[in-house]
Amino acid sequence: MNRDLTLSEVLVDPLIGQLRKADHVGNAAFAQLMESAARVQTRNRIQHLHAERAEAFYRQLAAVSEEQAASRVSSQASG
Repeated sequence: MNRDLTLSEVLVDPLIGQLRKADHVGNAAFAQLMESAARVQTRNRIQHLHAERAEAFYRQLAAVSEEQAASRVSSQASG
């Protein structure tokens, strides 16, 4: 399988159900735990995406600044 299970699939999976039963974890508590974990994972992915986009923005800004500086030097040398 190349994808994660959905919350609905996790809650009805027989193997996971056996593990929950052995650990004395009810459906509602387990669903709450999974939803909480999903929120944390989503928040972490968003923070990582923001960091990646900020880094890309500043790399692009630096490249543009370097191009502008090179253009000024070139125009001063020819003028």
